[in-house]
Amino acid sequence: MAIHLLAIMSPKPEKLARLEELAQALIDSVKQNEPGVTKYQWFRSGSPEEPKVVVYADAEAFKVHKKNPKLGDLVKRGKEEGLFAAPMQLLPLEQFAGFAAVEGAKI
Repeated sequence: MAIHLLAIMSPKPEKLARLEELAQALIDSVKQNEPGVTKYQWFRSGSPEEPKVVVYADAEAFKVHKKNPKLGDLVKRGKEEGLFAAPMQLLPLEQFAGFAAVEGAKI
């Protein structure tokens, strides 16, 4: 069963570029090494909070992701460099309606 998460980060405005740099290294690693991650998107919201949407194929894929060295590096550097104004919020999501894509739809 897929696991859907919404991560809400609150980077300090002056540290946003650094977070984006670390995020890109993590994204590249996830894409290359974690086939169980089916969606991994970071967004700019125009507010102090920066959301990230993640979908893992299953619980095992989530476990693998938590062991990714680039994730550990981002967490470590976030603390050392004071990247965040507040702790990250990790919200598990349970879909109750809607769809991701319709076969044949032009997106």
